[in-house]
Amino acid sequence: MNARRWTRTVGAAAVATVAYLALGAAPAAAHVEIAEAQPNGDGTTTLTLSFDHSCDNSPTTQLVVALPDGVTATATVTPNRWSAAVADDRVTFTGPGLETAQVGVTTRITARAGDTLLFPVLQRCADGGSYDWIDITADSEHPAPRLIATNAVLANPPDTTTAPAPAVAAGGAAQEQGGGATLGQALAVLAAFVLAAAAAGFGLARRV
Repeated sequence: MNARRWTRTVGAAAVATVAYLALGAAPAAAHVEIAEAQPNGDGTTTLTLSFDHSCDNSPTTQLVVALPDGVTATATVTPNRWSAAVADDRVTFTGPGLETAQVGVTTRITARAGDTLLFPVLQRCADGGSYDWIDITADSEHPAPRLIATNAVLANPPDTTTAPAPAVAAGGAAQEQGGGATLGQALAVLAAFVLAAAAAGFGLARRV
């Protein structure tokens, strides 16, 4: 094989490899996620959720965000011509179809530093398609947006100068603080969220 053919062959292989990797990486990156958590200095934190795709060729018209225990919404930030409604532990964003966008929820968070807080999201599109971002594990196909709580985002952070020492297990290893109870709370939120979505879908089917 001469040098010119070798160059063309290697170049084609490189292009194919890059294309393959790009296609393989796209689904993993195409999530609804918490892009930013901005403390406001008054005990509230504004969470920015972003989505970078819709349902095939149909734009997103609604996001329903479930709030875990310990998180309450005090205000919302919406894209142009979108609106938001807060009801109990849920924030619903609705508007004209968008392929990509960011929405915001100003929250008060009462948790423990280190807790993983899950925010299940239902993403609805103009053609009736949808994605349910509700999985608990981060590396699953449809993971729920998540936030690791830090003192900076908590409404009433503890006084670190007098914080108790970590609990020590029988084997002598320090136990991690947080996460366990929050996971149970997240499971309860997920169950209620999925049941509510199913009920809404059943009601819609009966009307049709």
